[in-house]
Amino acid sequence: MSNFNLTTISCPLCGAEEGKDLFNTRDYALKVSDQQFTLKECGNCGVGYLSPRPAEADIGAFYPESFYWMHENSEDELDGEQLLSVRKQQLEAKAECLAHLEPGRLLDIGAQKGDFMHWMQQKGWSCEGVEYSDTPPNLFNMPIRYGEFQNMEWEQADFDCVTMWAVLEHVYHPGKYIRKISTLMRPGGKFFGLVTNLDSLQARYLKKDDYPRHLTIFTRDSLERALRANGFRLDRYWTDQKIFGGSMQGLITYMTKRLFGYSDDEVMAEWKDPQRSDAFCCQWRGKPSWLMKQVSRFDKLSISLPEKLFDRMGKGFILTWEATYVGEKNV
Repeated sequence: MSNFNLTTISCPLCGAEEGKDLFNTRDYALKVSDQQFTLKECGNCGVGYLSPRPAEADIGAFYPESFYWMHENSEDELDGEQLLSVRKQQLEAKAECLAHLEPGRLLDIGAQKGDFMHWMQQKGWSCEGVEYSDTPPNLFNMPIRYGEFQNMEWEQADFDCVTMWAVLEHVYHPGKYIRKISTLMRPGGKFFGLVTNLDSLQARYLKKDDYPRHLTIFTRDSLERALRANGFRLDRYWTDQKIFGGSMQGLITYMTKRLFGYSDDEVMAEWKDPQRSDAFCCQWRGKPSWLMKQVSRFDKLSISLPEKLFDRMGKGFILTWEATYVGEKNV
């Protein structure tokens, strides 16, 4: 593992200096670094943010090639048809968010391999995309621009819809990103996206976000504040598991291991490492455990109803929104 320069910041959304520490965390998933990061909660706007966090010049190292395939549940890279098959349910759920709109001009920020653009193109949309890294392959030969979104210019800045699925939490200047998006929208244009929700049990207490790649963890109120400040009206928001995971499953297993001697760091290292999920569910300190299998089985069976309740209350892990560009910015 390598060590990187870490920076301490004020709130990246409102600039407030006051922030209380919520917890410390590490890169448990990809193990690029063993350094410790702290999630703070802004005392002014309520958003969560990492401080210290990797310096902006170093963040690319936390996105190795494996990052761009870690959610496909495949040891090998997939071709276009295989990716569509794996992603079908997710793509249908994303498309459902836009189903009430007439097809028009769409910009997908965080386009990765172009699968969502391709899916929406089949539904009549004219699609363009932006992807920060050129590491993920463009499997569908879609018009994707690579590089820093804030440095890009468009001759025709009148998009009918902008989508940003699980991207805003990764960027260093989320307010500036939203402002840039506002300059590309036609009046009445729609902005869809999703982030993880700090007001969820998973984010606030179970550290379930992908740190340190997730730099800013939004609440519903802090998201609305950022949208409103940049000319958007929040039309609706909801929390569910349809597009991205984020189940409460694992809560009882986590509590059992903590109660009977695991440190938080030890249980998190098992839980968040995609290569060690079996250790979290079925083992006790590296050895097969019949009892842990039963606990995990009960965990899975008992969590469905509480999840639905928390989602209905807007307290689920994945926060999805639809906003309209109304053009009134608060400077």
